[in-house]
Amino acid sequence: MKDSTKKAQMRRFFECLKERPKTTAMAADETGIMRANLTRYVATFEKKGIITTVEKKKCEYTGHLAKYYSTDPAYFPDETQPELFPKATHSRPYQI
Repeated sequence: MKDSTKKAQMRRFFECLKERPKTTAMAADETGIMRANLTRYVATFEKKGIITTVEKKKCEYTGHLAKYYSTDPAYFPDETQPELFPKATHSRPYQI
């Protein structure tokens, strides 16, 4: 596959997932891109942090348990970073 074709497919898949959460089977049917390619694109998007798994439930198309993916920022979990220096706890100092 040409690199330009791959990039075009990735763009189409990315935009498809912005509409609403979908499984790879649903996206394959909608975009006409082979499901095997979409699975590879999911891995690429996960490495880049631009896709999220919204839920796991039965696929509307296949009836099998599947992950629903989205690239819509509204579905991404809020980022929480642990404190670098946590506040002092209310523990008692050791007494010798």
